[in-house]
Amino acid sequence: MYKIILEQKERVSKKEDLIITLAAIGIAFVLVGIFIAFNGVNPFVALWKVMYSSLGSSYGISETLVKSIPLIFTGLSVAIALNSKLWNIGAEGQLFFGATLATAFVIYGPILPKPLELTVLVILGAIGGAIWASIPALLKIKFKMNEVISTLLLNYVAINIADYFLFGPWKGKDNFPYTPEFPPEARFSRLGFGRVHSALIIALVLVVILYILIYYTKAGYKLRLTGSSLKAAKYAGINIKKMMFMVFLLSGALAGLAGVSQVSGIEYKLHQHISTGYGYTGIIVAWLARTNPFIIVIFAIFLSILLKGADSLQIAMHLPAAVGVVMQALILFAILGSELFKNYNVKFIRRR
Repeated sequence: MYKIILEQKERVSKKEDLIITLAAIGIAFVLVGIFIAFNGVNPFVALWKVMYSSLGSSYGISETLVKSIPLIFTGLSVAIALNSKLWNIGAEGQLFFGATLATAFVIYGPILPKPLELTVLVILGAIGGAIWASIPALLKIKFKMNEVISTLLLNYVAINIADYFLFGPWKGKDNFPYTPEFPPEARFSRLGFGRVHSALIIALVLVVILYILIYYTKAGYKLRLTGSSLKAAKYAGINIKKMMFMVFLLSGALAGLAGVSQVSGIEYKLHQHISTGYGYTGIIVAWLARTNPFIIVIFAIFLSILLKGADSLQIAMHLPAAVGVVMQALILFAILGSELFKNYNVKFIRRR
């Protein structure tokens, strides 16, 4: 008989961290291969199909980039909260609420010149996401409610608010639950590469800004100190409640921008399926990237490859649509499980 002993590691080198993470992703792909094999498809052929459909043509690459745009926004949203050890599981709801508020301006507001119209939509999307994130922030600060529960449950409320308008006052003329198409002034310009639009530039600019904010400013230091040690933060004179509230607002605003990028960049209308779980996938992106904004871009593209590839598997190889979701789930579980080996030495000791 053996017993398992866990010994806390003093530190983990970046090299060891990277090796363990890559090993976890490799194990996840093995599990995905087994799942695909059980569905009667050669997993190596399926993997090749995923890579080829995503990166084997200019169309595939452009569509992969298109899917990465909302993932960059939601990845940044989750990451900024994680830096303060706050779990924002509500990026999906904040995405929908930001998109809903921006759509309201398109429907009821005046049509402005394109640069001004898009500026207003971007601001309203960010405000919408921040408003929705302020609810769990206040619940945590005032009533010490766990933010994982509150942000998760509020996702469904935000989606149902959007549904109310889509099935009610904003219902299309053909009686289907989607709004009229946005005018050209409310659409992001294409960058000349497939459907890739200018919200990608906004996302990349925010990556740089947030990296500087987190690692090279006083506010970023306070943010990271709050996440590493509440006692140290209080000793340093940081207002913990104010910091938490501001982090939630910023996190929600970033998720709201993902909603605007979808309705004004791709869909040109609000409907029930503007997001295919981008808010939840953003959690995986942020976790894989260890909250580093630049690395978030890499893993946003990586997850986009899987999402685009999963679509092709459904069409070409008749696999279930849930294959992409299973891929993401297995990768997340593998990464979470790898944390054990990053923080502890696992030893097997024989019982006497």
